[in-house]
Amino acid sequence: MDIKRMVSFDDQNFHIKVSKEHKNPYISQISANGYTLKITNTLKSSLEGNFDSMHTSMIHLDKKGMHTPVPVKNLEGETWTLERVPLLNEDENVPGPKLCGVRLLTYITGVPVSTQEYTKDLLFQWGLLLAKFHYAVEDLDRLGFENKSVFWNLEHIPELRKYMEGLEGQRLKLVQSVLDRYPSEIEKNMDRLPKGIIHGDFNENNILVQLKTTQKDETVYSVDGVLDLEDMHCGTYVWDLGLMLAYTLLDCKTMDPLEGAGHALAGYLSLRSLCDLELPLLKMCIECRLCQSLILCAHSYRTDPSNEYLMSSAKAGWSRLEQICSTSNEDLLSKWKEIRQSYNNKK
Repeated sequence: MDIKRMVSFDDQNFHIKVSKEHKNPYISQISANGYTLKITNTLKSSLEGNFDSMHTSMIHLDKKGMHTPVPVKNLEGETWTLERVPLLNEDENVPGPKLCGVRLLTYITGVPVSTQEYTKDLLFQWGLLLAKFHYAVEDLDRLGFENKSVFWNLEHIPELRKYMEGLEGQRLKLVQSVLDRYPSEIEKNMDRLPKGIIHGDFNENNILVQLKTTQKDETVYSVDGVLDLEDMHCGTYVWDLGLMLAYTLLDCKTMDPLEGAGHALAGYLSLRSLCDLELPLLKMCIECRLCQSLILCAHSYRTDPSNEYLMSSAKAGWSRLEQICSTSNEDLLSKWKEIRQSYNNKK
């Protein structure tokens, strides 16, 4: 057996490969690519129906042709079980058993977007994949998602004020300026924004790229793998798009990050459209997600300084937040419109 730990924020994930000999009647053939062993944190594991709805989603997406993991049944014929497991980023002083959901999923091949140089085409495909995802889940049963509370969703942005200890100076002012605009820009429009089932964390580590070498020794890629459905819930589509664009900003070093986000947006809009209310709110959604990532990861890092993954977004996050906050919405939308038109001119 070969076991390798995979990066994660508040769960534990492992890529495992096993021998072909087994006693599981529900596995007809051992996967040569191995499996992903997922140990989910106690909070998510305690949510009623969480794993069942997630696994239903995986099977649904797989049938729709999306490249995503699917659950594997254990010896009892179940796709998950609760076990006592010590977990990262959870308070060891809290009494009671640490019951975590343990699951085995098929392992899908590919490399994370985060490992690749961000080109215009890669960013375009990233945005296009999110649009495909939104279409694929439109007819998915919402049972299990409508009442699911995800702390990282748009509605919880005002609660960030509870976790701002340690922030000072310009960084504190920057975050406060975003939170102060939340009631007038997001809250008052929330009920009018189109909603549906969303991914909730379409970031650079959850999206996979397939690399292939042509006969001319050229490397071509396809952005098509979707991982981590833990945060799927009923929410606003513009939030799902905004948080994805926030992650395109964070690691974009090959061009102006705001331009890079424009190429990802063009990819999304090549398949799905936004209403007149959604497009002007994208900038604010990006700012809110950057604030979430920077504030909550810093808070968790103070609890667990050994987890360097928690601070990965902070490397460029503050400068990206400052850049987009200092850019007017009019200028940003104009820049993005020019990028979209450049794709239309190629048709």
